Amino acid sequence: MPRRERPLGPGDDVVVGFAADLRLLREKAGGPTYRELSTRAGYSAAALSEAAGGRKLPGLAVTTAYVAACGGDVAAWEERWRAVAAGLAAASGERDETELPYLGLAAFQTADADRFFGRERLVAELTGKLAERRLVGVFGASGSGKSSVLRAGLAAVSERPVVLRTPGAHPLDEDLDAEGRLLIVDQFEEVYTLCGDRIEREKFIDALVTLARDEHGTRVVLGVRADFYGHLCRHAGLVEALTDAQVMVGPMTADELRTAIVEPAVRAGCRVEAALVTTLVADATGQPAVLPLVSHALLETWRRRQGITLTSAAYEAAGGILNAIARTAEAVYTDLEPDRQRVVRQIFLRLTALGEGTEDTKRRLNRRELDDDPATTEVLERLADARLLVLDRDGVEIAHEALIRGWPRLRDWLAEDREGHRLHRQLAEATELWESLDRDKGSLYRGTRLGLAAEWADREPDALSARERTFLQAGLDAEAEETAVGRKRTRRLRRLVALLGVLLLLAGVAVGYAVDAGRTATEQRNEALARKAVVEAKTLRESNPALSTQLSLAAYRLAPIQETHDGLLTAMAAPFATRMTFDPGDVTVALSGQLMITSDSYRATQVWSIADSRHPELLATLPGSEEVRGPLAFSRDGHALATATRDHRVRLWDLTDPRRPVRKADVTGHRDVLLSLDFSRDGRLLVSGSVDRTVRLTDVGDLGAPKPLGGIPAEQLERAVLSPDGTLLAVTNTNWTAELWDVTTRSAPRRRSVLSGHKDLQLTPSWSPDGRRLLTTSWDRTARLWDVADPAAPRPLSTLTTPAVVWAAGFSPSGRLVVTAGDDQSVRLWDVTGPAKELPPLSGHTNAIWWTAFSPDGKTIVSTSADRTVRLQDVGELALASSAGWNVGTFLEQGRILVTAGDDVRLWAMDDLRAPRQLSKLPGPATVTAVAVSPDRRSLALAAHAGAGVAGTFVLQRWDIGDPTTPKLLASTEVLPTYSLAFSPDGKTFASGRDDGPITLWDVSDPRRFTGPRDLPVGDGTVWSLAFTPDGRTLVASQGPDSSAVTLWDVADPQRPSLVSTLRPDGGTVFKMALSPDGRTVAAGSSDRNVYLWDITDRAHVARLAKLGGHAEGVGPLAFGPDGRELAASAFRTVRVWDVADPRKPVETTQLTGFAATVNSLAYRDDGHTLAIGSSGVQLWQTDTARVAEEICELATPRITREEWEKYFPGLEYAPPCG
Repeated sequence: MPRRERPLGPGDDVVVGFAADLRLLREKAGGPTYRELSTRAGYSAAALSEAAGGRKLPGLAVTTAYVAACGGDVAAWEERWRAVAAGLAAASGERDETELPYLGLAAFQTADADRFFGRERLVAELTGKLAERRLVGVFGASGSGKSSVLRAGLAAVSERPVVLRTPGAHPLDEDLDAEGRLLIVDQFEEVYTLCGDRIEREKFIDALVTLARDEHGTRVVLGVRADFYGHLCRHAGLVEALTDAQVMVGPMTADELRTAIVEPAVRAGCRVEAALVTTLVADATGQPAVLPLVSHALLETWRRRQGITLTSAAYEAAGGILNAIARTAEAVYTDLEPDRQRVVRQIFLRLTALGEGTEDTKRRLNRRELDDDPATTEVLERLADARLLVLDRDGVEIAHEALIRGWPRLRDWLAEDREGHRLHRQLAEATELWESLDRDKGSLYRGTRLGLAAEWADREPDALSARERTFLQAGLDAEAEETAVGRKRTRRLRRLVALLGVLLLLAGVAVGYAVDAGRTATEQRNEALARKAVVEAKTLRESNPALSTQLSLAAYRLAPIQETHDGLLTAMAAPFATRMTFDPGDVTVALSGQLMITSDSYRATQVWSIADSRHPELLATLPGSEEVRGPLAFSRDGHALATATRDHRVRLWDLTDPRRPVRKADVTGHRDVLLSLDFSRDGRLLVSGSVDRTVRLTDVGDLGAPKPLGGIPAEQLERAVLSPDGTLLAVTNTNWTAELWDVTTRSAPRRRSVLSGHKDLQLTPSWSPDGRRLLTTSWDRTARLWDVADPAAPRPLSTLTTPAVVWAAGFSPSGRLVVTAGDDQSVRLWDVTGPAKELPPLSGHTNAIWWTAFSPDGKTIVSTSADRTVRLQDVGELALASSAGWNVGTFLEQGRILVTAGDDVRLWAMDDLRAPRQLSKLPGPATVTAVAVSPDRRSLALAAHAGAGVAGTFVLQRWDIGDPTTPKLLASTEVLPTYSLAFSPDGKTFASGRDDGPITLWDVSDPRRFTGPRDLPVGDGTVWSLAFTPDGRTLVASQGPDSSAVTLWDVADPQRPSLVSTLRPDGGTVFKMALSPDGRTVAAGSSDRNVYLWDITDRAHVARLAKLGGHAEGVGPLAFGPDGRELAASAFRTVRVWDVADPRKPVETTQLTGFAATVNSLAYRDDGHTLAIGSSGVQLWQTDTARVAEEICELATPRITREEWEKYFPGLEYAPPCG
């Protein structure tokens, strides 16, 4: 039975009447369903339903299609439509804008399908994907046009009834009844930015996944901003559902842009000047998130058109792509009175959700949150008329997030007091909760929270709505009432004191009480500020690590409580990146040796030393920097620098003394903007590419007298880069191809081959150090690796696929690693020693990353972003954090070497914990499941899958690591699946535990052989842990889930082992166990979320010492510190540390959180205060606060400023933690 049509709501009488008559026409035609009508009209059911919805006048094309499908008089209805449109235009006093060809910042809706062009290929791809998969994710950067594709593209052509939803703050409030339909959840990222309830978020996601699996064939499409891609990976159901079910919304091709520009104007009876089309395509090509800016610029150009022609002059008058949006917003703002301007500020601040490691986003607002007064109403209408806001009956939102990025005044407002904005957001939510609870006093602010809110409100008197002021005042009144009651009680007490006649005694008590009360109040305030600082430090950890770590340290020193203690230890656990800010815009970078050149949007070109990448040193600023524009190139020896100028010349500089750059000469000849510059390895050849469609070769052996050599035509040039030996030139083109040119004969280059395979515009190429491989990047979201050893016959090797446009890529100096970066705001590492394997990405940037590269010494990754920062990340630390961390083996040589095992086994030099150095990687089978080191630390054993094609077969190997740089295989034997290993203290016996129960004892007296295997008769279940006591007489094992016990075995005679004791938890399944260094205490974790401690000094009479609770999940790996006084235990993504000096009375000291994946392994370094934790990679955590504080002050620059201190610690005297 078809659903009843939604009643026509309030609105413009003429529009509602028009819609009512359309509905009447449908009834007279027999009442066909909108699905039936869709087949006749050629428009989707959703588009036709919206046309008769009465919210706005539908487009003429949709109207006539609707009428024709119902058998109506098309000519009469067209005449009526034009009369209504003209009447609406006259009533609004505007130029006829009822049928705008362009929508500006607003997203296309289903009814706008007749104006939606340029995305036909993408819509077809999405439709095809939905035919194959039940749940599809549509990913794209903000401004890429996702919402328009979903609404005016997919929904308009769907043969299924369409249900459109956005999550909002409470996604479960929305009806998800979509059985058999197409459910489109647009702006899916709102479940992370607006929904603060984790449980509600998970239930909503579960509901979507379940809906996509129903028997009715329901289809679900999620529209998601690309920078939230990682958030989706936290939900296992989504990961499974979205595997091979993703569509990426990238930039439009040049042809698609032309269609999107020209066709809407043609449909409106206008034309676009050819020169304007060329200009728009050129301005938009290569720009991220540009579509809403193009649409807005076109709308403003259309409003300034001459007759029926959109001209270049009108486009320039509107401000072009980059300035049109700012001009519109600024024009509306400056035209208002000061009191209205203040209202504009508050509205936009409320409508923006602050990002935490992501860009700021728009936020839909319920009209109730705003004051219902004439000033607010007037401002909302003015902003909506300018198409900066979208209003409906209940809500208001920013038309597009491009406004957040593109209006400098709004960016400044958001930057002024981000903590204040967050506090206001919390206050608004608390007000909503208070009113929903019938103004219950228990939901009012109190104490420190009330004081902070009141203090902020005093600073921002215009910010609060009437409802929020009422809420805040109610809290202040309640506190005053409570204070008055307290004072009355005090007065009664004083009278009683007088009557009792013990004034002197009570005076002393009163003084002591007053002092204690004052101290308590101060401590409470400090603790509140410290807790808040810990939260802020967490949000800043990736984007501003220097400030984040200093906030953590300051918070701990202000109030050394559990939260600040744990926050301090967490502060330095992740790899530390140096962050350099270049305000206000993008920065270009070039590297050579230990030097880095930066050129920012102020055109200040500077020379830096990055010998210590944690503390870059400014050496010089090039004179005449304001003339610099575009690419840079640095010779390999660091002596020559080439910069592009505004007038299309190449300027050459001598940097032999980097503190005193010398301008030498200018290379002329190009007639348009320069796109790329590159030096040959010997620094004698310069290659320059330009928009003028040429690539020029110049002899710069004498920097003061450059000589032109030759060139090549480049009709569609993007970039040109020389091979390391200078004989080949790689040229990428806008026609999706790359070319290899032989430039051995400088005056007569010849093309050797063309590389094709990318599906969109190619960007910057990069050569491997040996020149045998080439990387190309593209808008098609891939980087491709090519074998170009034979430049006449290049071969594709690997395709590195990412969620977004790949702007840059580069090889490490060893050629083993590749780094890529792009619109997803992540720097991605890839191991390309074999088939390309992606490592965990590096985050921290908050906008698209334009460029990234390894430093020439390979120790640092440098990246530059649209967020106006350059980040320098230590590669050694990052490589360790990126290594697969199934097991952390152990530390060797007093902690100077670390063994890690995952997809392989690696040995790391750990002399500098912040700069680990890989010493070696053991060749052989993949997926290592267990590792153990011999007592003399000169050999290690490992268990691993035997490799592809041998399912269920494992190998047991022993390696000589006496020289950790060159491990040698000693012995190898096939075994059944094995998950635990241990050496006896004398190194002669070796134990291995299988997944089906038996523990096997091996004679390894001869390190080159595994002999005499003897199985211990244990029960069923995987043996997860094994350990020998120091005297070698007892073997301890943990086994689950079937046996679920810790067993003690007498192995004094390995030929006659016997079971001595069995230890069981109160409930649940035993997983891992650990044995204290002295062999007296066993710690075992259980799925019942507890850790059990047993004293096994007397093996026959084992005594339980303690039961440690607190974990929210089943307990996994455990580890004792080297002196046995500390115990670490993990559960899911949390590690807790206990002081077990007295194992009968353990005391929890630390809780470590923030891991990206489940913790798989733990190992203490010999120093006792460094803990290696294996999760998605390996992280090193310090458990000594003094050492962490010392490390923070060594690394964290710049120091926290007075302004920052006042922001995060208001009212406290400036006391920077590092001086």
